[in-house]
Amino acid sequence: MIIDEQNTRRHSPLIGLLIVAVLLGLALASGGVRTLLAEAFGRVTISAVLATLPGQIAALLLCAAAFQALMPGVAYRTCLAARLLRDAGGSLPFFLPGFGEAIGVRALVLAGGKTRTAVSASALDIFAETVAQLPYSVLAGWVLWHGARIPLHWPQAPWAIIFGAVMVGVVLAVAWLRFGAQTRPVKWLRAEWRKLADEARQQRAGLPRSMILHFSAWVISSVQIWMAARALNFDLSLIDAFALKSAADVGRTLFFFVPAGLGGQEAALVAAGLVLGLDPGQSLALGLAVRLRDVLLGAALLIWPLLEWRSRVAR
Repeated sequence: MIIDEQNTRRHSPLIGLLIVAVLLGLALASGGVRTLLAEAFGRVTISAVLATLPGQIAALLLCAAAFQALMPGVAYRTCLAARLLRDAGGSLPFFLPGFGEAIGVRALVLAGGKTRTAVSASALDIFAETVAQLPYSVLAGWVLWHGARIPLHWPQAPWAIIFGAVMVGVVLAVAWLRFGAQTRPVKWLRAEWRKLADEARQQRAGLPRSMILHFSAWVISSVQIWMAARALNFDLSLIDAFALKSAADVGRTLFFFVPAGLGGQEAALVAAGLVLGLDPGQSLALGLAVRLRDVLLGAALLIWPLLEWRSRVAR
């Protein structure tokens, strides 16, 4: 039984990826989905992909400043490199969820930061970014509601919220049943949690500034959708682009257990685009431009071996 449990735990990430691959295969088996993807790929241009970079780089600079506000014990340029690696590792769909966060922490340690300080600062940074997403999403929802090109009805909204809450609850329950019953890891986590809490008490003074910077980064990141739409000659205002980007971010967050939120981000983008008067091909073309930008930024992962090499030489 112990061997079977260990084998199950070892292969569970592969099983998750296999499930995602099967679901994508079923989606691609649909003629309508294939036609829509072909239409979207036909619309995407290199100029549209490059147009997303200025907004993303500006948001990245703000996120690095938000990270440094939490006192991770390293310079700003290291925070910028760690954040770039985190985003690169989390944006490419062939990596597991959490890979980007792990690489970001590793970059801080290789640059001379203390492991527990790096973990605590990274956890607080993720918390600050998540909290900052709430007002950003609410504001974008208000924009989406008032800018709707098709009629929306309030009775549908609570059911959507309830469905989303139930799905998140199911995921958390499965995670607890899977990992919570293993007493040794739980005891270790509790001990580490106490130590991390001590670090967090010293770093939490920077939380308000970090949240403000993250909110600003969320807002500025919506410019990339507007720039891509202009490059593709889509009739999309800056405020509508703000709502579209927020919908895509929410979809990706809800599908956090899927590598890079693959599928969730695109589905939310298409749904929000329909509300704002874009056809599915246009919305998906914008989503593909963002995905291709992620591939470009994924080249930043080459920084990681360089940091490992420099650390080894220094030792």
